[in-house]
Amino acid sequence: MPILCTMGLKKVYVTPAGTTPGQMPANGPAWLDLGDVYKDTCQLLDDDVEVTTHESETSSKKINLCGEFVTAVSATLMDPDMELLQRYFGGTITGTKGKRKWLRPRKPAYKEWAIWLMPEEGLFIGCPNVSIIPKFEITYSAKGIALVPLKIQFQDQLCADEGMTDPTKTA
Repeated sequence: MPILCTMGLKKVYVTPAGTTPGQMPANGPAWLDLGDVYKDTCQLLDDDVEVTTHESETSSKKINLCGEFVTAVSATLMDPDMELLQRYFGGTITGTKGKRKWLRPRKPAYKEWAIWLMPEEGLFIGCPNVSIIPKFEITYSAKGIALVPLKIQFQDQLCADEGMTDPTKTA
């Protein structure tokens, strides 16, 4: 029997969130490449679940109530182009190719996305509704590069799919 093992990161896909809560948007060309993810920066983490313990004074009875999972992906885009900057920060691109300008708004644009993380091997992990919060981290030095760390906050249930191969393909 083959062993299913999830490892590596091949690509991250995003598309605007669908209108049906809890349901991933359909596969097809609307799924876009998140961008070049800087090596060793992509990580999916759950915060610790809040646990409230209720204990009896007169017996050994204990009741533990658990809060919700809070899941986020952190990843860093490497050397993004103007279209990626506009996609995640918002703002406006003006001018013609080679002479364009981008103006970033003072407040990030609120957009809801769906996401699939495509591993080198194993389970696709995704969420039908996430928010993506970008920020700049640029080191202007001989060894520096333009980086955009992203915090991708899950706002719906985490999905795992062992049969998914490519969300951009409809069949």
